[in-house]
Amino acid sequence: MTSYSWLWGSWLAHGPALWIDPILAFVAVACGILVGGERQRREKPAGLRTLVLVCLGSAVFTMMSFAFTSTTGDSGRVAAQIVTGIGFLGAGVILHGNRLVTGVTTAAIIWVAAAIGMVIGGGYVFAALGLSIVVNRLMVGIFLYETRWHPDLHDIDYTLEFAPNGGLTRIRLERILVDYELTGASVDWSESSGDTGRLRLRMKLARIHLYELLDELVDVPDVRSVEQEKLEKIKPAS
Repeated sequence: MTSYSWLWGSWLAHGPALWIDPILAFVAVACGILVGGERQRREKPAGLRTLVLVCLGSAVFTMMSFAFTSTTGDSGRVAAQIVTGIGFLGAGVILHGNRLVTGVTTAAIIWVAAAIGMVIGGGYVFAALGLSIVVNRLMVGIFLYETRWHPDLHDIDYTLEFAPNGGLTRIRLERILVDYELTGASVDWSESSGDTGRLRLRMKLARIHLYELLDELVDVPDVRSVEQEKLEKIKPAS
């Protein structure tokens, strides 16, 4: 490689070499870790392992597409099918509730991880690394905006009464709270008797997410009532 073309050009353009493919595979794993680490930390369905494999698989498929010649078929078809295949994988993580759709962000992250893998398979190593860092920082920045700097943040204080059902109801409620990644939330559980449990939830949340959260909580079969203690608008953090 001459000059600095290896920084922005495709490494494959400099001719075949035994060391290029292993390095591209290693870079695909590194980019998958950059994107998947942020999702793993927030306990999302598509975490570290999933996104590493998506990125690596897309890179390998793209690299293999260059191995085909015009006598064996169109080499572009292999890479093109990645887009179709990843669409099915993304659709599998989208869940439709009674009035809510969840998992769209996870599906989009899988889609982006596949795109990064294709960039790596094309030999653009530093472009893929830069894109992975941008995606990582973008997800962190959006999360901070929604939980700390959103102009519509409110102080929320709710009390839920539910039937314990042998502990199953609490597990369902805890799973919902984890999915919403509540920042600075105070969660108090109490069971005054064997057939009645209470959850007091105090947090800061934007109104649009509040309605989504409450909708999921009241959809839990054993939730008997939801009482609002306080709902006041707060100033966004400076």
